[in-house]
Amino acid sequence: MALDHTVVKRLAFIKYLYQTAVSQSRAPSPLRCASLLTMHDAVELFLQLASEQLNVGSAHPGFMDYWDILNKKLAPKELEQQESMRRLNKARVALKHHGTFPSDLDIESFRATVTAFFKDNTQLVFGCALDDISLVELVNPESARDKLREAQVQVKAGDTLTALDNIALAFREIIADYENRKRGQYRSSPFYFGRRMTFLTSFAMGLHRGSLSLDEHRFCDFVDAVKESIEAMQAAITMLALGIDYRKYSRFKMLTPCLMQDSNGHWGTRRSPQETDKPSEEDARFCLDFTIESALTLAEFDYTVGLCE
Repeated sequence: MALDHTVVKRLAFIKYLYQTAVSQSRAPSPLRCASLLTMHDAVELFLQLASEQLNVGSAHPGFMDYWDILNKKLAPKELEQQESMRRLNKARVALKHHGTFPSDLDIESFRATVTAFFKDNTQLVFGCALDDISLVELVNPESARDKLREAQVQVKAGDTLTALDNIALAFREIIADYENRKRGQYRSSPFYFGRRMTFLTSFAMGLHRGSLSLDEHRFCDFVDAVKESIEAMQAAITMLALGIDYRKYSRFKMLTPCLMQDSNGHWGTRRSPQETDKPSEEDARFCLDFTIESALTLAEFDYTVGLCE
């Protein structure tokens, strides 16, 4: 069954909620109790979408009403996990309306049953596994989204080098888009941490080492070291200011190629002659997942600054 783009996007959002709930469920108590509400929201959104996909429903269905509604259309098959979801619904009501916290054991149980719910029912209703739904559909801007779609195809085809090129460029576009929308007219970005030093190497400054004395060589080394140090600090501070996991970013940077901007402002990738090893599929998927995760992290708190008059 070919799914409409809007359906895929909504499934991607449901998957995001589910993954958020799984992450919340591993937090310390009582913070992990919030996962119960997110799990319930993910399941309920799935049931709503399923009723639209199958073109069945009623005016104001309750949470447990969806099983009867959908099973009539799915017969002789049926939605799985009905009684587990009834228990989840009761626990959600107890928490939200009566302040009764579920136990840690209950949270573990709900995480397992909600996982089973999506595994059993996504294939049944939509003809695909939830794992096959990509969160790329939630990434902005569109240009980055297109590059990540290409990267997914390339990873599956085993072309991990080209995939990492697209992933690195997509990550830059995601960061640049977010930052640029925070600028007003004549204003610098709130994530501006000093001038770019791209063209401030000793060579760009006309200090050609072949004709220099030993002291002048040391000065060139100093200039290049300062440039590299400042660029590294600027990059680190920017990632931290944006709320991106710097430890994951450090691995991402080790796996992806360097980016270069030409005199026309176009960005491309560059690898040194020593970078001859083909990246593993696992490494490429890590970089892909990290880029998507970073885009969703930025989307959690987004805003656009209008131009000043």
